[in-house]
Amino acid sequence: MAFDPDAVLPRFVGQYQAAHNGSDPYSDAWPWAEAIVRWHQDQDPPVLPGRGFSLGDAPQAREHLVAAVAESLRILMAWSGAAIGDLDLSHLGSELRILLEAEDDDGARLMPGSSGWPAPTGPYAGRWHALMHMIGSDPEQWALVRRSVSRAFDSLLWHARHLPHLADGAYNTVLDYRLRLAQRPRGDYRSLAEVALSLGMSPVPVRDPRWYQGYDLMTTAEAS
Repeated sequence: MAFDPDAVLPRFVGQYQAAHNGSDPYSDAWPWAEAIVRWHQDQDPPVLPGRGFSLGDAPQAREHLVAAVAESLRILMAWSGAAIGDLDLSHLGSELRILLEAEDDDGARLMPGSSGWPAPTGPYAGRWHALMHMIGSDPEQWALVRRSVSRAFDSLLWHARHLPHLADGAYNTVLDYRLRLAQRPRGDYRSLAEVALSLGMSPVPVRDPRWYQGYDLMTTAEAS
């Protein structure tokens, strides 16, 4: 069967709901998005010079930012097959922009709310629709929110690269497991789970709890 990119997100949503008692992945991503935006907003001075929180005090803009971060999490879960805690921080800042701008061979784009890009159905669906309406009607506001999404994840990635929650002396053990002993895929990258304690998020859904030995995390194992 040929690969159909339009089927990736709807198939993921169906599989996720079946595995999580009907819970919508966007709803489950929302608390993480709130925590990420709050963490980013609280960095004063910013961890990366010139890349601090840039939305000011506009509550609607902040809500759009949370909605965009939540959708970034949902999109990468769909395309990577990863649990939310295993998401690669280096990819999250561009996922929403890429999906909005990607074109097929005929120049057509996937439209939010279409069968290939289904709207969420949980309690935050209205926030998602408001975000997508803003993206289509206010390019200046979207440019500001898009930049803020990138800044938030870039800052979190910088924070994760400093291994703030890895126990002293544990790095070699963690690296050995990830590169040699873990079931495939193997490798080493900075994931959302590694900064979950900074975000105040627990427990953390991951595929392989041993991947995070030495991080003192409360994890929940999810089947792949």
